[in-house]
Parts: sequence; structure tokens; C-alpha cells
Amino acid sequence: MAFKALRPVVAGKALAVGAALVVVAASGTAYANTVGVTVRTPGATPGPGSANSSVSTSAHCTGGLVSGGGINQAIGSGAGVNGNHVMGSESTEYTGSTGAVGTDVTYWIAKCASGGQVNSSFSTTPYAMCFTSSLIAHTQVVMNKANTPTSATTVGIVTATCPANTVLLGGGALLAPGTVGTLKPVASFPSFDDAAHDHGRKAAADGETNPDSWTAVGGIGGGRDAGNTTYAYAICSGEGVNVRNIGTTVRYRESAVPRPRAPTRRRPSAAPNPTAGTGTRCWSAVAPRPAAGR
Repeated sequence: MAFKALRPVVAGKALAVGAALVVVAASGTAYANTVGVTVRTPGATPGPGSANSSVSTSAHCTGGLVSGGGINQAIGSGAGVNGNHVMGSESTEYTGSTGAVGTDVTYWIAKCASGGQVNSSFSTTPYAMCFTSSLIAHTQVVMNKANTPTSATTVGIVTATCPANTVLLGGGALLAPGTVGTLKPVASFPSFDDAAHDHGRKAAADGETNPDSWTAVGGIGGGRDAGNTTYAYAICSGEGVNVRNIGTTVRYRESAVPRPRAPTRRRPSAAPNPTAGTGTRCWSAVAPRPAAGR
């Protein structure tokens, strides 16, 4: 995000996939804002188990609607640990026509791919942030996509914007196909469809209020494919929800990402792996609370 990334990330994986948007209700109104948030996860799903393959798994809300989520990768140690990489962390894998693609979604999807390297310890764990609110009883997911990035060492930027008279609650990103080893999302963040934020290309700053868009950034290394596609998903309040007394505030946290040491010429058996036993965690969530007044 320039990267003002929302990065709860560990282990040398420079991926930013999330934000915390705070739902607020104006004080002094007749609206009672009762809120609850629960994290759901089914645990780890093994894989990918073969080269150039992918694994998709989901966490489901047993109550409430999904407003965001996250993913945790296990990569193990030894040979092949760099093969497991995030392909998506999003509320739906719908990839057809753009626009509103789902309503009242109750699950969060985590998707990883292997590239050309595989380790038996690979696994993927999804997390869903499930929320209930007396002010927001319905949600909708808006998707946008673009055939990008398709050239080596480039990025592609796609922004999904919520409809008028709705509020942005969260969002996610997906890259496809999972068979291009270096293709992956490198950022995912809230933004604005306005000139000040380059119509989604610049992330919302910490403390900015009422963003209306979610942006996904796809990156590619040395590989290329004409069919590479980046998808952005914005979770918005549903049609018919009165948003006059609802607002959001962006919060983010930056953290340094460890860089692996440069490779040296030595026998494979003597080369230590700087990322052994590590993984990647990325999150997107919403945390409702009452406001002091608007």
C-alpha cells in the first residue's frame, strides 16, 4: 500500500491483506447499536500436496454475517518451504460478472498455491470474523477484476467500490490461476474512489473515515501468463440498510518483514534455511463500537 500495509505478517512473506474498519453509531439517536463479533475457524487443511496446485478452504459463521477474515499458512522446514504462498483471502470465490456478487455471506475463504516447490508440512487455515449488529442486518459483496499482471516483475491494481448509500465493512483479494508459481496478492486495503486516493490506488490513511472501496494488488515475479487475473472484493452494507447514523474509521499497523539472506554457492546439504518453521498470517476484520458523536 505504498505500501501502508495492514500487516500482521510473519516470516518473510510480504503480503498485506486486511484492514479494521470500525462501525459507529451517532450518539443521541433512537438507534440501539447491539454488536457482537466472533472468530470462527475449522482448523488447518493440509496441502497443497503437489507442484503447481492449490488448496481452498473456508471458515463458516454459525451466527451473524462475515465482515472480514484472515489466513494462516504453515510451510514447515527444509526443502520446498518457499513454495506455499497465498493466492486469496476473501469472502467469495465468484469470478464471473463484476458488480454485486453475493448477499449476507457467512463464510471466509483462504486459498494457497504451491508453485514448483512442495513440502509435506504445507497447510492453510482460514479465519472468519462473524458479526451481528442491530444497525446492519444485511451485507453485500461487490467484486471487480482485471486481466493483470501479465508481464514479469509487474503489479496489477483492481478496486471494488461499494454502491451509493452503503458503507464499506471489509474486503479481500484473489489471484488466479494458482498454477503460475510467482503470481500472488501483494496488498489488499481500504481506499476511496476519489482523486485524492487516485481512485483506489492509494490506501486510506490511519484515522481516515468512511472509505467506500477495497483494493487488491497482484504481483508476479519471473513467470507470466496472459490469463492472470486480479480480483478485488468489497464487503458493503446491504441494500435498504439505513446508513445515515453509521460510519467507519480505518486503522492499520505496519511491521517490518524479515528478508531472507542472499543465497550463497554451497552444497545443498550445508545451506541453512532462514525461514524454517515459519508461516504467514494475514487478517481483515471489522470491530463495531458506539461513537462519541458525529
